[in-house]
Amino acid sequence: MATYSAQTDKSALALLGRRMAAFRIRSNWTQAQLAEQAGVSKGTVEHIERGDSVQVLNLIKVLRVCGMLETFLAIFPDDSPSPMQILRMGEVKARKRVRNPRSVNNSLGTNAPRGTGATNANANSVAENSAEYVAGGVASSTKGKTSAAKTKRKTPWVWGEDR
Repeated sequence: MATYSAQTDKSALALLGRRMAAFRIRSNWTQAQLAEQAGVSKGTVEHIERGDSVQVLNLIKVLRVCGMLETFLAIFPDDSPSPMQILRMGEVKARKRVRNPRSVNNSLGTNAPRGTGATNANANSVAENSAEYVAGGVASSTKGKTSAAKTKRKTPWVWGEDR
């Protein structure tokens, strides 16, 4: 979709040329002086002031001498990196998830609500009984030696069994 513009290309160049000539005259410079300071020919300055097409490099040289280069460059927004580009470049470390440490009541997977004062007696007995579990009622040995705790229990361990 085309955007309507009141300025044609030719009229925009002519307006730029008139404004450049007015600035040069206010600064008390001749076309030759401006051209010499900018490092371009006097004909280039004449072309700019007439509204003729010139090379962008020559226009930049003249704008620099006039002190208008920064204003000219401010036409377009700064192309600073987006937050995602900064993240990809590694300047910002990725956020890490913070986890709350588990409470003592819930550390072994009991269903007791936190803060109720319930103990882990069942969980402790499960841990102790699981160490004493004997498959098929026969105590297993560790490196050829049978521990007293493993030989003490001759029946298979059952979940929820009280001591």
